[in-house]
Amino acid sequence: MRAEHLLRRRTLLKALGLGIAAPLAYRIAQRADAAPGDRIVRLFVYYVPHGWPIEHVEPVSAGELSASTVLGPLQPFASKVTVVRGLSMNDGANNHVAVRAVLTGFAEGGDVDSIDASIAKGLDVTPHVIGAMPYDPIAGFSVDSHLTKHGTWVRPTEDPSATADDLFEGLGMAQPPPDQPPPTDDAMFRQETLALTERELEDLHDAVSGLTDEQTKLALHLEAIRELKASGGGSPPAILSCEERPSLPAVDAMQGLDPMVQANFAKVVDAQLQAAAYAMVCGSAQVITMQNLYTNSNLDFGFPGGPGVAKGHHEPISHSNDAAGRAEFASCQRWFYERLAQTMLTVLDTPDPADTDPTRTVLDNSLIYVCSEISDGFNHNSDSSEVWIDGMSRYTYLPAVLIGGAGGYLAPGRVVDVSRNHLDMLATLSDAMGVPVTQIGGQGVGIIEELKG
Repeated sequence: MRAEHLLRRRTLLKALGLGIAAPLAYRIAQRADAAPGDRIVRLFVYYVPHGWPIEHVEPVSAGELSASTVLGPLQPFASKVTVVRGLSMNDGANNHVAVRAVLTGFAEGGDVDSIDASIAKGLDVTPHVIGAMPYDPIAGFSVDSHLTKHGTWVRPTEDPSATADDLFEGLGMAQPPPDQPPPTDDAMFRQETLALTERELEDLHDAVSGLTDEQTKLALHLEAIRELKASGGGSPPAILSCEERPSLPAVDAMQGLDPMVQANFAKVVDAQLQAAAYAMVCGSAQVITMQNLYTNSNLDFGFPGGPGVAKGHHEPISHSNDAAGRAEFASCQRWFYERLAQTMLTVLDTPDPADTDPTRTVLDNSLIYVCSEISDGFNHNSDSSEVWIDGMSRYTYLPAVLIGGAGGYLAPGRVVDVSRNHLDMLATLSDAMGVPVTQIGGQGVGIIEELKG
């Protein structure tokens, strides 16, 4: 402790000697002995029921999604998107009942927890499950509604206000031990060091680098700032300060509204996504699963703020086999990606306050997995196979879209063709989150190496 105190004091004196303002010099000194550490990766699972109309998903190619009706909203983030083609559901799980295998890997869930729970257990964090799934309170939450299993099947938190309270519980309330100084605001520190001149950064970097033989988090941060300025890239946008619960206007807009009322569905989706996005930025939640609807949900998609298809999502929209009906199905599935892109990805595509490198975004350090229980909405198959749609042969596969870099684990911006069961995808998600597994539910698994960077 004495050595750390001396290093901080020497760093403070060096910074002050270079003319750095005292408040910033103090914050610099606090980081003098900080170890670089690993990049913190966040996991967000986004479930959309009923599969997709494959002819409106394809064509897709590396970095080019604009030609895809369904995936087109992801084009601004195409360099962070990986489309995985060729997955089939494990354990023979098929049709809508395969929902219980989506995250467990086994029909009826087997004897295992869903992958979000097992990853959270390995990280010693809480797995959060949220939902946008209005249903008839008389009918209740049926067995075909379950997606996540944490010992027992989980009913998602449906009220965005309750979600926000859960995701941000304790944020900004932690107090340091009495013999330690209060923690500093990483966001403020990032902005202040970015405001330094190139000369000030160079002098400061040289001064602190000679104080220790180890490469500290401070040294790496200063080096990254210098490289950013030297490249002419300018300063990245301001990052969020997470000393207290951030402003959540979409969540506030749901105050007093019933999340079970179908007319509020669009508002619920946006509110849940917004709360999850800011919780990921602030690091107050690391593993979140969002369930949109459920397998036999027949929500009328003429709701306010929706795609304007005033028909039931399950019947007839997802069951359509003619060109006009399939186009409506594509419009509805596209809507979910639009909400994901506009409400979550734009928030995550900002500098990561927890990363040493100021050029890395939260999205770079996140893993978003978009999934469904079936491949084609009309045929209700849950494998990669040839099907006939409106008199034409189509190759279908289980929807699997990865967004983000997973802290450098993934090499995104690609389309990857595989012939694997989806249990290997779950194992790959777990491996990317730093919780490697060799088997799930007693079945051996393998990492999809083609996805790795």
